[in-house]
Amino acid sequence: MRVIAWASVVVAIALAVLFVTQVLLKPEPTKPIEGIEFHQSQAVPNFEDGDHQVTEPAQLAAFSALVRKYSIDLGNFDTALNDGCTGGLATDVTVHFTDSTSQKLRIYDCGGPVAKGTFVTDATALFTQWRDGDTVP
Repeated sequence: MRVIAWASVVVAIALAVLFVTQVLLKPEPTKPIEGIEFHQSQAVPNFEDGDHQVTEPAQLAAFSALVRKYSIDLGNFDTALNDGCTGGLATDVTVHFTDSTSQKLRIYDCGGPVAKGTFVTDATALFTQWRDGDTVP
């Protein structure tokens, strides 16, 4: 009888921990994005590091999809997600939301192959695509 009682307590605690981690600790859904400003930099000759603005709904939706896919909290971007190398591609981003707030983040990608992709590699590829003038998301 005691074993069943203890097993019930253990199951209840496990369910409580699961609830807290899955519901309460998830980042808030991203507020609607109104625009994105960004520039990329890399220590290579003649690298185009100008400022870019994105306001096209399809492009904003593409970035929002990456944020959702990787459960990124734009209000508290975890810089530990960035690659730890020198000589990589840095992307400085300012995300403007429809409630007139904005959030800055810095994404740093070393450009190494990643089998499954990460937010850093996928976002860097997206911003590079936009920088190069290919606006198709």
